[in-house]
Amino acid sequence: MFDDDRKTFLESGCSLILGTVLPDGEPHAGRGWGLTVLPDPARVRLLLDVEDTTTNDCAAGGGAVAITAASVRTLRSLQLKGRVLSVETASLDDAARAARYCEAFFSDIEETDGFGREITERLVPIGYLACTVEVDDLFDQTPGPAAGARLTGSPS
Repeated sequence: MFDDDRKTFLESGCSLILGTVLPDGEPHAGRGWGLTVLPDPARVRLLLDVEDTTTNDCAAGGGAVAITAASVRTLRSLQLKGRVLSVETASLDDAARAARYCEAFFSDIEETDGFGREITERLVPIGYLACTVEVDDLFDQTPGPAAGARLTGSPS
């Protein structure tokens, strides 16, 4: 599912948006703070803001999720759809991963949009939760004629 190119892209400083669903069916979006493709070919570990209680509650419920990863520089985008398997307190390795993610993400924003670090660094969470997701489907969401196409290697 995740060849080397996709793994490198997903683990870069691309924007990470997590879509979940509240118990009443209302959609909710939150931000991810780093993603690691796990050795299991259909699982990822996504870091969430510990203070984003709505996103964390939705994720902890084990429901369906969609993660959209988009390059700030190129707009290349992938969407992963699956189900949350677990949510746990982030490890020290996760915190280091989040720091690398923020450095890359904020650098891309600064270089493409001109927003200084004093603005983007205000977004950095005080802590993280780690969410393991089993990915069922993978889609190309890059703007253009192929947007929405299921990518080969998706299990469904």
